[in-house]
Amino acid sequence: DNLDGCASVDTLHLTVNYGTHNASTVTACDSYTWNSTTYTESGDYTYSYTNANGCLSADTLHLTIVASTHNSYDSTACESYTWHGVTRTASGTYVYTYTNGNGCASADTMNLTINYGTHNVLRDTACDTYTWHEVEYTTSGTKLYSYTNEDGCASEDTLFLVIKASTHNSVTRTECDSYLWNDSTYTETGDYVYSYTNGNGCPSADTLHLT
Repeated sequence: DNLDGCASVDTLHLTVNYGTHNASTVTACDSYTWNSTTYTESGDYTYSYTNANGCLSADTLHLTIVASTHNSYDSTACESYTWHGVTRTASGTYVYTYTNGNGCASADTMNLTINYGTHNVLRDTACDTYTWHEVEYTTSGTKLYSYTNEDGCASEDTLFLVIKASTHNSVTRTECDSYLWNDSTYTETGDYVYSYTNGNGCPSADTLHLT
């Protein structure tokens, strides 16, 4: 009843607004940015705010972080190195990109050192014999020496060798009173040696057995 004792009715036009409560489930590689915040670990995260209706609200993120792969390797090889199906022949840093078991973009790095075998070529001339790496050679020809160099790589040196002969003649003579040999006169029995350089440029010696 109003103040005059008359029956009265009041009307309320009521609007009820509600807060917002969204929930998201996300799987991300390494990190995930949600509402301007970057997360790097798995977990449940809440973001509180006032929605468009002016009501207190809170969204929930159910986040799973999985890792990408970034391996680093150091390798040394002779001549070449094959990594993931690609053969490299020069030193350098190489990257292999792939998707790992977590479904994440990944990249491995190879720090590669390539060493090489040694292949020296030598040319030499000698009289009668020539010693190379503790082996004595008496004939001309191409000689090979195989070894492992200081970098641990198989190596081979080549020697083109010319062997020239020295001269060693022997003369036996029986003479009366004296004998002239290579500009020298001998008057007594004996063995005499004449040293010289022959046409090959080699030290030579002839021997005279004189009676």
